Amino acid sequence: MKKHNRGYTLIEVIIVMSIFILLTGLTTISLLNAKHKSSLSASVDTFIADLKQQQLKAMLGDTEGRISSGNYGIFFAGGTYTLFHDDYSSTDSANFDLSLGDNIEFSNITFPGSQIIFFQGSGEIGNYTEGSNTIIIKDILDNNQKTLTINEYGVVEQIN
Repeated sequence: MKKHNRGYTLIEVIIVMSIFILLTGLTTISLLNAKHKSSLSASVDTFIADLKQQQLKAMLGDTEGRISSGNYGIFFAGGTYTLFHDDYSSTDSANFDLSLGDNIEFSNITFPGSQIIFFQGSGEIGNYTEGSNTIIIKDILDNNQKTLTINEYGVVEQIN
């Protein structure tokens, strides 16, 4: 009688497990990279929405419950930005502080005073200087970054 051995050898099991571990590792690395890119994009999109909201408030003369309307702006600091009314003051309780997200920060703000102020009525940027109109938002883990160029009317002209 002939004996038939059925099953897998140790070498075959090791090879299959090695391939499985390799594919799992590559997939994990790929997914982590995608997470960083989507996190940066989401932070940029949220920031642009907040920028437009401040501009719209200035244009419409929104009072937010105050007696009179005024200018609106955004002040930048590290990984946070502050939405404010009239002139920026760090002690103003009406300020609204927001975070860009985990490991996301402003790496270079060329606007004077690290702030953008939208004039009441027109919505134009009050402290605009040609050549000093970019904001760089950076993921500090993988160094991906987006550069936003904003014109004197508050329009985001370019995102690189």
